[in-house]
Amino acid sequence: MVDQDHGLSAVKVRELTRAVAGGAKTFDVIAYADSGHALRELRDGRLNGVLLIPPEFSRKTLESTDPRLALIEDNTDNVVASTLVATAGSLVQAFNEPSLDARRLPRQASLDVIEIYPYVPYIQYLLPGSIVMAVFMMVMIGGGIIYDDKARGLHEGYLVTPVTKLELIAGFNLSGAIKAVLAGTVLMLVGSLIAGIPDPLAPLRLLKLLVVITVTALALVGLMFLLMVRVNDPLVPRAIFGVLNTVLYFPSGAVYPQEGFPAWLRAIAVVDPFTYAVHALKSLLLKNTGFGAISLDLAYLFVFATVAMALATLLFRRTL
Repeated sequence: MVDQDHGLSAVKVRELTRAVAGGAKTFDVIAYADSGHALRELRDGRLNGVLLIPPEFSRKTLESTDPRLALIEDNTDNVVASTLVATAGSLVQAFNEPSLDARRLPRQASLDVIEIYPYVPYIQYLLPGSIVMAVFMMVMIGGGIIYDDKARGLHEGYLVTPVTKLELIAGFNLSGAIKAVLAGTVLMLVGSLIAGIPDPLAPLRLLKLLVVITVTALALVGLMFLLMVRVNDPLVPRAIFGVLNTVLYFPSGAVYPQEGFPAWLRAIAVVDPFTYAVHALKSLLLKNTGFGAISLDLAYLFVFATVAMALATLLFRRTL
């Protein structure tokens, strides 16, 4: 919320906004004095919408000269955008109710809704999650090298080589990540063309997308090797693949915005690497942002990949 008016009418809008947010408990209200700062936060994906209270709002309210508020929303998520419009509309309706003080009677304020991005159809909204799922499918195959080799007896060959455990795990991770990156890149290119992503073949955007897909593949293949490093029964991975799909994919916000999740599901989303991969791909595909908007996502995925590979190396045993 950007408050550029300190009059009584603006105070009432602020109080109503906080009251609605406190009652719904689905979003937080942050006050900004600078509209430019708030809009930068909105474009970087840190905010879902900005409610702008213009400097002349209180004066126009008292003079009954069409007082207006502006809701500038991130329309790449239709569910969140619709919720914000409905909430802001109810706020304006409550503001327009007669006041007990006739001298400060609001004069029917109105709300202007401003979308900062072109219309986003649902097929585009689903594309980032589909790309991450394609990467994960290839990761499940690549992460199965260990238990497949054990089942076939092939692991005896590389266990007698002088390479270290770290080199073995790094080699497995790299081979699995290459296949996952290829699958994710193909789906990203084909899906962008089918879904109608604007200017999908721009070189700089492709470079940023490739970086995200690569880091995502490394993080997910590291997770898979960490889970499979001590598994000897080839039936165990097949049994848990479906569970992993559900636990990782649905809390990520790929299908439904996380703002509507219960607290326990949000806690899962915070540690879920899918969450950060989906957010980064949404920022690049739907908003065409820069690295600044996805720096936290890249940092988390890189740290996750490093920690997972380190733990897998510690757990790996050079024995039959």
